[in-house]
Amino acid sequence: MRNRSIVILAFLVSALLAACASNSIIEEPDIPREPPKPIDEEPPPKEVHLDYGQLELEIAEIQQVERKHRLFNSYNPQFTTDEQFLAFEVNLGNYKKIYIYRMDVQDRDGSYTVGYSKAREVFLEESFGGELTDDLFESSTGESFNYEFSWFPRSNAFIFTSNAGLGEYNLFVGSVEEDDTFLKGIRRRLDPKPIGNYFMITEEMKKDGQAKVSPDGSRIVFTSGRTGNGDLYLYDLELGSLKRLTSSEDTDFFPRWSPDGSNIVYTTGGKQSHDIHIIRKAGTPEEEDVVLVKWFFNDVLPSYSPDGRYISFYTTYNRERDPFNTKRWGIMIVPSDGSAPKAGEELIPYFHAADVVKDNMQGTAWFPDSRYLLYAKNIDSDYNPIYIYNIEERSEKLVDTGTDINHDLTVSPHGLVSFRAQLFGWDRIFIASTSYFQKYLREFYAE
Repeated sequence: MRNRSIVILAFLVSALLAACASNSIIEEPDIPREPPKPIDEEPPPKEVHLDYGQLELEIAEIQQVERKHRLFNSYNPQFTTDEQFLAFEVNLGNYKKIYIYRMDVQDRDGSYTVGYSKAREVFLEESFGGELTDDLFESSTGESFNYEFSWFPRSNAFIFTSNAGLGEYNLFVGSVEEDDTFLKGIRRRLDPKPIGNYFMITEEMKKDGQAKVSPDGSRIVFTSGRTGNGDLYLYDLELGSLKRLTSSEDTDFFPRWSPDGSNIVYTTGGKQSHDIHIIRKAGTPEEEDVVLVKWFFNDVLPSYSPDGRYISFYTTYNRERDPFNTKRWGIMIVPSDGSAPKAGEELIPYFHAADVVKDNMQGTAWFPDSRYLLYAKNIDSDYNPIYIYNIEERSEKLVDTGTDINHDLTVSPHGLVSFRAQLFGWDRIFIASTSYFQKYLREFYAE
């Protein structure tokens, strides 16, 4: 009997060691870890520290990215950290692709012009099966196959959602460049399954999506329907571990990282209303989920300001205080430290802009000085004009873009603007240079 016990014990130890050596995702309830470090970080780019305080913010040189007229809609533009690439998604009828364009800069006597040329298309295009729609998330796009695109920081690597012809939506990673250091590090650590030109990093029967990479590139937060309810999960790309962050009865979605990578702000709620929560010290033993805003109105798509001091989000609060007017959206800005009231009349002073266009994927667009926002106004007679908003002066200024039905506005880390607008009945992606971005280019290319 004693020999038999020894054999069983040896078998269990062997199995445990084999599990530890595996490259598969290990779901851990709570893993003590050191502060996150970048994965195989690229050599640091040239540092450019700008003072925008004395610079007037102006928008100029607006151009369409794709010159040829094509019969599809484009949306959700995303810049790389260094603005060398711009990605956006296109709806090609029965499926969606992601187009990536490379930025070309030309110096014309100290004034820089920006152009784009197509670098590659991102898609997995095998035979599709199963039901393709999913109403779990507000961003559900029906016949989407390759979408919810996001870049890794300081890298040409990216992550996106796709069903890859398998019937389930999972997360995939890839890169514009084959020798991308971030992607090589992920492959070496996790040994993900290759599918086409990309690598599957989650594999579930329910949808995984809305992935966002931490500022240092070491972790991914995403929304998953694997529990049947829609919860947030944290995937550590260094440890290969997966941790469930939320477990409420509500649907938790649209997570966004704080600039320092310590906190995650997200939307939570049901079909009637949504609130804003923050997970502080995410992924550590001191992790805490706290309410930022919870009241009668609907609040969605929170975004941190670049300096981390503020969180902006869309709200159905209106000056008439009608909680059932769900078609009117405004922007509220609160301190990220949670010092603002969570509800009631005391929260009203934090309301900034009324009647704005709610972008279902982008959230509000901050300029790099955390002083200005960019948004489109919901004015049918003027076809959703674009405004620059000064959060300190609470003033807005119209931008003459010459485009109609503007939305999906985004601003790069150095002030380059992209948005979609309608042209001949189809949505197209536009680029706008700014005085901020011009100053950055002058400093970057200075001898």
